[in-house]
Amino acid sequence: MSRRLSRRELMRRSLLVAIGTGISGLLASCGTGATPTAAPASSPAAPPTASAATPTPQPQASPTQGQATSTPEAEAGAWDEVVAQAKQEGELVLYDGHGGALPTIGYAAEQFTNDFQIRVNVSTMRASEALERVRVEQQSGQGVADAVTVGITMVYQMLQDDVVQPIGEIPGLERVSPEILAQVERVGSEYREYAVWEALQFYGILVNTQLVSPDAEPRSWRDLADPKWRGQIIMDDPRAIGGGNYFFTVSLKTFGREFQQALAQQQPVLTRNIADSANRVARGEFALMVPFAFGLFAQIKDLPTVKVIIPEEGAIFALHGISIPKTVRHQNAARAFVDYLLSDKVQQHLAANYLRPAVDSAMEAAPPEVRDLLTAKLWGTLDDPARVQEIIAVAQEIYP
Repeated sequence: MSRRLSRRELMRRSLLVAIGTGISGLLASCGTGATPTAAPASSPAAPPTASAATPTPQPQASPTQGQATSTPEAEAGAWDEVVAQAKQEGELVLYDGHGGALPTIGYAAEQFTNDFQIRVNVSTMRASEALERVRVEQQSGQGVADAVTVGITMVYQMLQDDVVQPIGEIPGLERVSPEILAQVERVGSEYREYAVWEALQFYGILVNTQLVSPDAEPRSWRDLADPKWRGQIIMDDPRAIGGGNYFFTVSLKTFGREFQQALAQQQPVLTRNIADSANRVARGEFALMVPFAFGLFAQIKDLPTVKVIIPEEGAIFALHGISIPKTVRHQNAARAFVDYLLSDKVQQHLAANYLRPAVDSAMEAAPPEVRDLLTAKLWGTLDDPARVQEIIAVAQEIYP
């Protein structure tokens, strides 16, 4: 079954990476000394050790390159071989950089393990932490993560650091909605090559109905700057990659710096533990959660103390996807899991948990109350990842 890696285990693996790198350098520096009785680890004839990462295979031909000889039967046979090798690998390590905002990731890991007998070791963290771990692992040449959940900003950073590989052809890509693909293309075609996008995450405002009467509810995102909300807002931290930064980016572009400065005067509590923030609103610790990821709604939707508001400007949205670091130990298992996220089972679970699935048929099968939320007007998203660090710097000035 799937299991989550503890921080102790992650630290242990990182320590092994550092030790392995140091030993390799020591062996290299002693190469003129006495000949060792065993072949050195760097010998071409020696098999890879258990901790060594498998070099990335040569990129597959693009659809246009392969049209002359590729057939559906040949493609199916090639994918069957990927799955067979994935089962031989037997496991993969997944960094869930969505920070718990997509409960479906854990569900997919469990179901993938059950269906393919391939264990998925999941570690949940903020996107910024996942990015830093992948960067350190890849630059040291000792990858731990075989796959990492991503947003547009994270893919941009991974491309800048040259620590991500092309996804290649997988069967599920032909099922992705043109609407989702259009949103990706708005940012750049390279984001289709280096990630698979399984869902859209929508963001609104979560309200505690016992603390906020219907006539006092925010109608606009601008209403959050009203002094009556002073000390009553818990907010996803805009100073790090994630939903809070999406909200900051869109509102900064539309309302200007003055709005965020006024919001800062309300002394919101900034958090990076978004999975627990919704529960804190439900318990009455705060009146509002801003922004609220719809993917968290399933865990509290039956409580009588909360409701979701979509302000009149519309919902903020973010593309949620998955990428494979440049050098990994379980290449085939990673690709098989990426494809699994586009399966009917996973896509329907996404829709049931209030995320706009990438496959239209899953959206059509969702309950009416889900479709009502997921067909809401859209306000905006982060569409210029190159400016993220600049925007984070502004957020740090406003929220020191």
